[in-house]
Amino acid sequence: MTDVFISYAREDGAQAERIARGLEAMGLTVFWDNEIPPGQTWADYIETKLNQCAAAIVLWSEHSTKSQWVREEARMGRSKLIPARLDASEAPFGFGDVQAADLSQWNGDYNHPQWGRFANAVFAKARGGAAPQAPPQPQAQAGGWQTPPPPPQPQQQASGWQTPPSNQQQGGWSNQGGAQAGATGGELSPIAYVQKCFRLYVDGKGRARRREYWWWILFSFVASLIAGLLDLMFGFNQYTMQPNSQFISIIVGLALLAPSVSVMSRRLHDAGQNGWLAAAPIVLSAVGGALGLIGVLFSLLALAAMIAIGVLPGNPGPNQYGPDPKAAAGV
Repeated sequence: MTDVFISYAREDGAQAERIARGLEAMGLTVFWDNEIPPGQTWADYIETKLNQCAAAIVLWSEHSTKSQWVREEARMGRSKLIPARLDASEAPFGFGDVQAADLSQWNGDYNHPQWGRFANAVFAKARGGAAPQAPPQPQAQAGGWQTPPPPPQPQQQASGWQTPPSNQQQGGWSNQGGAQAGATGGELSPIAYVQKCFRLYVDGKGRARRREYWWWILFSFVASLIAGLLDLMFGFNQYTMQPNSQFISIIVGLALLAPSVSVMSRRLHDAGQNGWLAAAPIVLSAVGGALGLIGVLFSLLALAAMIAIGVLPGNPGPNQYGPDPKAAAGV
């Protein structure tokens, strides 16, 4: 598990590297590279790293505040977010309530008070304890940590996670996350997709790939089936052809409603469509349930709408709703 994930704009790569090196000197593991192991998708690999990290740092600057990639990563890691300002730019709307560390006057000196306050907060978030009194000095570096490392080379660190790596970069090995990727496979598991839908149950922003949508549909079907079987334990009315109790099914249905609307909305976003269209199958299902046998037609229409949403091809690359969740390596 990585201690810290750093999100930044590619123009701030040199400053991000200084921060990463300083945190590593304190004993923290930092993920900030922009390469992924072969055969893994860029978006899912980032999301896995964000889910695994203990602290998510976002570096707000003139460049990153305009980047939809940075905003998306900040939103995904909001529960463990530690923002820092690299210049006088204010955090984007929706993130101003989280106090940001001020690194606008920090020039790479690891004895600077601005760095000390920031590093201590990151260490406490990641490890739950006090930071070391002083970072260990790196070996074979004459200038110590007070000399900022040279700017990253374009072919290695020219861009952060905010810009999808080129095909050549995507095909390379990650020097930060290759070992961990073997355990996670880079691709989210079915359980992780379901957890993501619950985590974003009131947030229809962003995009959802088809795999995420169909794993949620399967989970919802199985959960509803189990709820129906549990309701049958209270008996079956042979006249109404309904279980004597539908209490469990109602509770499960209400619990699944908001995440279902959210994932349908995000699935539509992935295809460049308005997320409000997700209300159509919900309305059709409600009308169908209220009209009895006549409503079977509406229920079938709702089912057809849900299938159509699930098979819509996503837009390659970013669109107005966010980055491509299926940005694959080498394809």
